[in-house]
Amino acid sequence: MNIVQAVFALALMAMAVAGGIQYVNPNAAAITRLVSQADAGFSALESAFRSRQASGASAPATEAWRTALFPAYGSPPAALSGLSWSYGVEAAGVWFCLSGPLSRDPVKPALTALATRRPQGLYDVTRDCGAAGGTPEGTIAATLWMQRTTP
Repeated sequence: MNIVQAVFALALMAMAVAGGIQYVNPNAAAITRLVSQADAGFSALESAFRSRQASGASAPATEAWRTALFPAYGSPPAALSGLSWSYGVEAAGVWFCLSGPLSRDPVKPALTALATRRPQGLYDVTRDCGAAGGTPEGTIAATLWMQRTTP
């Protein structure tokens, strides 16, 4: 009986060494879903903004961006739980932002992971919209620049 146990223990150890210990992130599904939703939202905003530009219109005013873009140039992005969409025009450029409290685990890794899907220098994850404010702490803001004068 001891030989059977020893063989079984060796086989189990060999499987662990050969296959490695695989850690499964319990938030992986939530992160993937949030990345997908945020990416779709930014894509909808960018598409509407670019369509408006193609028609010859200038960037919409900050206070009326939703009515200037939707429904004429596309569909508004879906709301994401605990986060909100915003738009800004400033000296540094024109941007869309997804922001909210940094209270849920998957938010920061999801918005950070989204950087791989966006052009370098046009997507920032900071504390405040418009890429100001440094490292996310308490709040998080993912800013996608439509036009940027200062990287």
